[in-house]
Amino acid sequence: MKGIICSLTLLAVGIFFTSSTYISQSSSAPEVFSCDRCDFVVRGYNTDGLKLKVKPGQIICFDAQATYNTVLLKNIKGTRLEPVIIRNCGGVATIREGLRVAASENFKIIGDGSEERYGIKVSTHKSFYVIFQEFTTDFEVTRMEVAGYNDKGLGEDSGFAGIGIKTSPYENCELFSDSTRTAWVMRNVLVHNNYIHDVGGEGLYIGHGFYKGRVEAKCTVKTYAHPIKGLRVHDNIVEDTGYDGIQIKNADEDCEIYNNVIRNFGNKKHNAHNEGLLIGEGVTGKVYNNFIDTGTGHGIQFQGMGNNEIYNNVILNAGMDGLNASSSSQAVYIPDGYFKIFNNTIYNSGRFGFVFYNNDGGKKMVMNNLVVKAGQKLTSKGAVLDSVCNIFTQHTASIHFRDTLNSDLRLMEGSPAINNGVDVRAYKTDLTFDYLENPRPQGNAFDVGAYECGKP
Repeated sequence: MKGIICSLTLLAVGIFFTSSTYISQSSSAPEVFSCDRCDFVVRGYNTDGLKLKVKPGQIICFDAQATYNTVLLKNIKGTRLEPVIIRNCGGVATIREGLRVAASENFKIIGDGSEERYGIKVSTHKSFYVIFQEFTTDFEVTRMEVAGYNDKGLGEDSGFAGIGIKTSPYENCELFSDSTRTAWVMRNVLVHNNYIHDVGGEGLYIGHGFYKGRVEAKCTVKTYAHPIKGLRVHDNIVEDTGYDGIQIKNADEDCEIYNNVIRNFGNKKHNAHNEGLLIGEGVTGKVYNNFIDTGTGHGIQFQGMGNNEIYNNVILNAGMDGLNASSSSQAVYIPDGYFKIFNNTIYNSGRFGFVFYNNDGGKKMVMNNLVVKAGQKLTSKGAVLDSVCNIFTQHTASIHFRDTLNSDLRLMEGSPAINNGVDVRAYKTDLTFDYLENPRPQGNAFDVGAYECGKP
């Protein structure tokens, strides 16, 4: 009957309310890792794996009882089968003024050495909070808290980006003058289950950008940023950032961004640096099941190169556009690539709910998207869209959302979004689940939007 909500059994998950509730319900508490089980314990500023003769498979620890200001980890090199493990021991380890990782590969930073969910906490008053640079590749970072000293990342000494991942071309101008971008490639980067908040810049800053190349300030020749091949960014919580929540560039092969929660982005109101999720130039792959709530810019700004899939994302209360697909002077397009934008829910955008500004690149398929209550209704401004089974409306009540005041955009019975979508599996996508990982379809047809109701 009308008024019964769909997916009722998932109400207790808590993802509509607080991220910490969701995390605590989905994992059991780990045990405390004792420091006497470590092969090396970080002491002071510089930990050089070459000088310490760190071997693959060994464990380097941050001691919860130690005082760390700025920390540099350098030449930490494991192998694919035996990565070096870097973890906390004896409780939560705190780094007060930033963590730098350089010239390292095949390692994992895992904050699993305490009973708390995030066992390594990094803060700073300046620059990057955490930066992976100088030809660092093949690594994982998880269960780390990156915490600014100032609420919402505002005010002086708020630092810059929470986690930065890039080797800048000016670190070797001659090497990066290779226009084929094969001189050096970053590979196999995994960033997941971290909590990043109150930072002055971006929450996650991945990729240098400038995919077409430019002359860097420290170079005399044109250089080209390295590609990232094999990138996974998932299940991170990013809240209260001065700039973008998450920014991805140069990930031009095997990239997936999913299950992240981004809230209160762009607090500095800096135009072009205030997006919830920026998929910038030189990015291919999938963006799905992300929850993006409240900020001053676009919910998702998209400048991908093609062969992109964007689906099951929930975007609400964006100050500008819910999903903004625009060009860039640095954008490169796969001529026969595709753009599949399926089953997203976009609510209460300050300007356009959905807009595609250019016709560059390949075929643009826009299907089963639910766009409700936007300042303006425009959906295309220059792009030719294969647009099917989308719902655009200014009338929230007609859609029968569960509870917009509490950011719960699940569908209630009686919604026109139920059973009114096209079966997008015909378009060679693996979209067989919804935002809450319920299987699709459950009724007579696909539902429109990120949530599958499952009622006939």
